[in-house]
Amino acid sequence: MDQPQAAPYLYVFIDESGNRDFSPTGTEYWVLTSLLTTQVGQALVQLCDLKHHIIDLGTDIEEFHASEDRQAVRDMVFPMIEGLQNVRVDSVIVDKRKAAPSIRPLRCFYPMMVENLLKYPFDSRGIDVSRFSKVFIFMDRVSARASEREALKKAVKMYLARHLRGVPYVICMHDSASHHCLQIVDYLCWAIYVKWERGELRPYQAIRHLIRSEFPIFRYGYIDWY
Repeated sequence: MDQPQAAPYLYVFIDESGNRDFSPTGTEYWVLTSLLTTQVGQALVQLCDLKHHIIDLGTDIEEFHASEDRQAVRDMVFPMIEGLQNVRVDSVIVDKRKAAPSIRPLRCFYPMMVENLLKYPFDSRGIDVSRFSKVFIFMDRVSARASEREALKKAVKMYLARHLRGVPYVICMHDSASHHCLQIVDYLCWAIYVKWERGELRPYQAIRHLIRSEFPIFRYGYIDWY
């Protein structure tokens, strides 16, 4: 007798670009991006192969980080990401000038942005989460101070408890150097960020076909707070 096929896992990788300095000296935008897939193997193998190819060419690279990598490295990473299959990218764009002071504390800001990020893929019109046996959420722990990590985890848990409808989940805060998919979502987030922050479209054009939602959350805000 054939055994029933096990329900797949869903993997969600989340990264941010820009800073949370709500002042004229900070970045104009802050961007939160997710990468969803049920198949991490393809990305892991391809980015690992690319890393060794770059090392073979004479550049000693330990990990990929879009804002710090040389342009020659980015020129090799983006075509690899462009060819990924069975992935979904969603992003929330924050015009920080329009964020009211009352929502800026991390305990308020992050839950709001996480919910607006994940509501698109986890909406009933997006992905049917009930078909997964478990959901794994990966975030880069380096982007948050130790005191912030629990707040970030709490924000994600608040959302998942309401919307996963009983599907078990695991939250992993790892150094992005330890997971190639965290490095990929860093590249994806950076490409969306530089489009909004600097009007730089070349990286964005390479990955735009992977993007399912790109939500400027305060598009209709009419008050600039600074």
